Amino acid sequence: MLLSFRLLVAALTPTLVVGQPLVYPFTVVGILGSVNVIGTDVNSGGSVSVSGYNIRIPDNLLVDFPAAQVPFAEFAAGDRAGPNEVSIAGNVVGEIIIAGQMAVSQLSLQASNGIIESLSFDGAIKLLHGPTIRINDPRARYSSGTTAVPMFTADDENVSITSFGGFPMCVPRSSDDPLCPQSNRPTTVPNPKNYIVPNPMLMAPLKVGDYIEFSYIEFGGELLCYALTANVGIYTAAGTAPGFILVEDALIGVIDNNPDVEFARARFVGYTTDPNTLVSIYAIDINPCTGAESDRLIGSATPENVAGGRSKWEWRSDRQDIGYYTRNYRVKIASGQKLTTNGILSGQYVQPVTEWIFPEVITPGAVNPPLDFSGIGPLANGFGPYSSGKIFRQLTPWPGATPPTPISLCPNPVTSVSVTTEIPEPTKTETEVVAATTTVVPAITTVPLIVDAGSDQTVRGGVRVTLSGAQTAPNIPAEDLTYKWSQIGGSIINIDIAPSDARVTTFNLPVNLGTTNEVREFLLLITHVPSNSVANDTIVITADKTSIDHPVIETFTWQSKQSGTVAVTVRTELVDASASMKCRFGNGAEVLMTRAGPGVYTYAARSTPRPASVTVRSYFGTVAVGAGVTRTGVTLL
Repeated sequence: MLLSFRLLVAALTPTLVVGQPLVYPFTVVGILGSVNVIGTDVNSGGSVSVSGYNIRIPDNLLVDFPAAQVPFAEFAAGDRAGPNEVSIAGNVVGEIIIAGQMAVSQLSLQASNGIIESLSFDGAIKLLHGPTIRINDPRARYSSGTTAVPMFTADDENVSITSFGGFPMCVPRSSDDPLCPQSNRPTTVPNPKNYIVPNPMLMAPLKVGDYIEFSYIEFGGELLCYALTANVGIYTAAGTAPGFILVEDALIGVIDNNPDVEFARARFVGYTTDPNTLVSIYAIDINPCTGAESDRLIGSATPENVAGGRSKWEWRSDRQDIGYYTRNYRVKIASGQKLTTNGILSGQYVQPVTEWIFPEVITPGAVNPPLDFSGIGPLANGFGPYSSGKIFRQLTPWPGATPPTPISLCPNPVTSVSVTTEIPEPTKTETEVVAATTTVVPAITTVPLIVDAGSDQTVRGGVRVTLSGAQTAPNIPAEDLTYKWSQIGGSIINIDIAPSDARVTTFNLPVNLGTTNEVREFLLLITHVPSNSVANDTIVITADKTSIDHPVIETFTWQSKQSGTVAVTVRTELVDASASMKCRFGNGAEVLMTRAGPGVYTYAARSTPRPASVTVRSYFGTVAVGAGVTRTGVTLL
């Protein structure tokens, strides 16, 4: 996964003057000066100086490199192949500049191209009329490897050394390298630089004469590449795995409903080795307590399908809200995912956002709004557990006026501790001997909870949804438990605030106005108060445009007065105000019912003959929702 180190707003922040708001946006792109860490934990923040600015780096911030995200404390202590250019986006809060995002490069646009003159088994690539370069490949995925500057590594899980359409390329380690076979660059095909690969389970070797483009750093007198593309068209068989995909751009526009700013959009662009397959883009939602990932579909695209063409695909959000912003997005092809012999999971590409686009003021003289980081899940809720076990929580201090409420308060793991006894020596005063005291620290044992948030649901947009969870492990008193529901994925909606001992919460699911299903994910966190043990489970609610509602005819009465008076009351989970309900008696015409409240409808009429049955049916405009519900047998009053 590659980053292009662009954290954009429309204009840099002006100098603070009288009348300037207490919180206003800040961005800078410049050469890194000093770096200081405050604290000793791996999630510690600190400060940096850039172009004369002193910037506070909050705790829990991860620094973005081309294919790595590194805790600030490790960044400060590691070999950064400096000097470094940094890009920081944040806000000025009171008198302090606080970063919300930080990306590091050597030079953000440091790239070049050339024709390969020779290749060496040690990984060296000599360019015609140019330098010798190497792939910065600590795990030797694409070459014999080099471990000089691991922070600027090539991505060895998502292909970053590729052909034009994303097929993985390599530098042979020997004349008969089994992981980089010459047979994957056949010379007997009509066009050796545009062909279907013989064995897609293995990489294809770079060859003398290939034209390449690459991004790199300079270190130790060498050019170390973290991304390289060869101008070779290598394709895979249509509709079969393994196929490969490449993401070129992942732009996320942060939406601000302020009328003085431009409406932001999202855009994903890339290429694939199989132009016959559908490309789908997913947000990767992360459980901030456990690090568990879940994919949330936000859109799909169809690649250009021209024989021997570039197989480009592109997806734009237009003016649709794509929901909670995430750290990474997963792009998949419909032919499926498959682990190759080289250890690459084909058929998908995990891509961090390459460019965050914050709102641009469109009304001259309007106040520049602060950059809003509250909708970016990893910043507001935490990145989750790091490899050391440390949980990276919400950025602290928060780069804004008021910190958002995290979806989960993740306690550190509670482990058993042994009983300890502290016996100090007796002390003597002028009048008495003070006896020694004993302090006993009781053992605290983690209680294994089992949380069930319920089965995933697919329902019609516009209905009222009930979430009901439970703790199912035996012998745990219910009074020792607290419950918290929160949304962790999808376009954000308000869920009812329930007391801490409530297992049930409800919310109104918005009508699905898009062309695809809308997916939202919710988390139930249960805490065992005496031990502070926690566990969670998630549930996915999918809003479609085809599911039906389930009306219930609560009353159906008739009385003989006023030449026959009929009355009907109906209740349904379809509560959106744009919905309606109609009823008909026997085989008569449908008539519109009166909305008496969310999901409640009534109908009353006089001069109506005694009906034998009533049928009710919900509508969105003129579109019926389901076939309706019929009740026979009227209640006589």
